[in-house]
Amino acid sequence: MTRDLLFSLDALRRRRDVVREVDLEVNLDDLAVGSVDVTDGRVDLSLAMEIRGSEVAVTGRLRADWIGECRRCLESVSGHLDLEVGEVYVPDRPDSEGNLPDTGDVYLLTGESLDLEPVVRDAVLLALPLSPLCGDECEGPDTERFPTGMSSDGGRPMDPRWAVLDILREGAAGDDEDAREPPVAPEGTQ
Repeated sequence: MTRDLLFSLDALRRRRDVVREVDLEVNLDDLAVGSVDVTDGRVDLSLAMEIRGSEVAVTGRLRADWIGECRRCLESVSGHLDLEVGEVYVPDRPDSEGNLPDTGDVYLLTGESLDLEPVVRDAVLLALPLSPLCGDECEGPDTERFPTGMSSDGGRPMDPRWAVLDILREGAAGDDEDAREPPVAPEGTQ
């Protein structure tokens, strides 16, 4: 939990008519999806918090740089997120009919503080690319270093990363009917 993203609900409610603006840079751990992660976990926030009855509306922008691997050539690729957010926090107590709030569309207010970290974390993680591409013209791995075909004599694969699987092919080629039968003990031994 980042203390920079915790705000006192009492302080927000005391000045209901004032929109509280937050402009800061935070560092959050574990902002990654697959091989793509936010550079140094750094996210720039420019958010506004507004009391609306018992709810708190949070709107604004999030910005972050990310780095990852191209899904075709595995070279380094980077990008920038510029996200617009609009979320609502509601009290975690039952309404007048005894129904708890549906947590699918809102965040819950628990305790005496408003924690913006879940909003920031969710927005950034959902926006990170799952399998980035360095460019539309990317043709994949370097064919000199990682050939994709078989050698001309039909032997071993040319790509050294597949060499481990040759053991399976060699084992299958050496199998014949006689090799599969259990060995017979010599006469006179038990």
